[in-house]
Amino acid sequence: MTAPTNSRKGTEEWQQTFLGRVEQVRAVRRFVKTHLPDHADADLIASELATNAVEHTHTGQPGGTFTATVKHHPDGTAYIEIADQGGPTAFGARTSTREGGRGLHLVTALTTTWGVKGDAAGRTVWAQLPPPTP
Repeated sequence: MTAPTNSRKGTEEWQQTFLGRVEQVRAVRRFVKTHLPDHADADLIASELATNAVEHTHTGQPGGTFTATVKHHPDGTAYIEIADQGGPTAFGARTSTREGGRGLHLVTALTTTWGVKGDAAGRTVWAQLPPPTP
């Protein structure tokens, strides 16, 4: 785990790389909870993004990794990103009988905004979180 760095005045940033295995999702949750303890849903959001990286990109192949970045801004907002090793751009349609396919709807509901940057060679999924409610 890295010490925080300041990317803009007053913003703290942490980054850690994880093996591309499902068991590592729990470690991502702890990492995020450690650095964003006041953001109740931050670890859940990171978990969804990390799970997608492991299950739907080259990150989940032997030797794969993904990197989690967490930022805490002075205004109370937070930012989470998961950078993977790329892969397909379509993951299959959500159906009532298929497990999964609902995680990004959850991310949409719990964040201010989220998005994807990159391409099949490497992608970063990011999410902006509102300030925690008192």
